[in-house]
Parts: sequence; structure tokens; C-alpha cells
Amino acid sequence: MKQELDFKQIGARIQDYRNQNNMTQEQLAEHIGTNQKHISKIEAGQLRIKLDTMYAITKALHISIDILTADNDNSKDEANLKLILDDIRGMNAKQLKMLRENIATIKKFN
Repeated sequence: MKQELDFKQIGARIQDYRNQNNMTQEQLAEHIGTNQKHISKIEAGQLRIKLDTMYAITKALHISIDILTADNDNSKDEANLKLILDDIRGMNAKQLKMLRENIATIKKFN
């Protein structure tokens, strides 16, 4: 069964990781040898991104291609886990305890 890539989702993930790296579209474009308009179209999901372009983007953002292409329904989705981990960093002990309690509650409904 052939599975199509969701280019809107890939573009949104590129934008998220670009923002996490405090990088503008112009800066990312410069890193990969293209222009800002091309990056904008990729992030909007308006282009079917070529593999070599995707590879260059992942290298510039210090991530792996599977983070961009992973299925969001997969509980082991590395992209989602990284975003969650980034949110957790900097929490105090009380917040972490509350988070653990919430996770335990959520797991009961699995």
C-alpha cells in the first residue's frame, strides 16, 4: 500500500523547527542555497519538497528526515516528543509532579 507524504504537515514541522532554532526563512534559505519565497512555499505545503532539499533543511535545522515525515498518529513520533520535551524543560518540581500525575491519568484512558 502506497502512503503519500503530507507536505502541509512537513512544511509545518519545518517551520516549527526553524522557529525553535531562532532562524528566519531568509537564514534557512541561505543555509540551503535557495530563496525565502521557496522556503515560504515549502512551509505552507504548496510544494512537493524534493528529497535533496529536505535533506539540506534537516541538516540546517539539526534534525533527521524521519522527524519531518513521521506519522503523527504514531505514539513514538519523535517530532511530538521533542516538542513536549522542550515544553517540559525549565519546569519546577511542583510542575513536574503535576505533569506526572496528569500523564498517569491520561494513560488510564488508553
